[in-house]
Amino acid sequence: MRAALALAVVLGTAAAAWAQPASLPGTGGCAAHQAAFPALAGLTEAEAVTAIEAMPGIRTLRVAGRAAPMTRDYRPERATLLLRDGRVEKVVCG
Repeated sequence: MRAALALAVVLGTAAAAWAQPASLPGTGGCAAHQAAFPALAGLTEAEAVTAIEAMPGIRTLRVAGRAAPMTRDYRPERATLLLRDGRVEKVVCG
């Protein structure tokens, strides 16, 4: 009985740790660079990708158009380029 209870506590603790985000939204990774994102508007995709690759903390970059389907999971280290007519319209985190 004690072994089963101990296993339940260990598994419950592990599950709680797994469910926690790596960092709170808006505190690091991509969010640290949000002030620079408006300057990327109007650039070509290649120019914006080069600029974002130089930003530490952004480990994933995805590119999408307005009607492109995307996942809605939040990833603090991910930036998303939203394009319109081949130019950057907006950059968002998550």
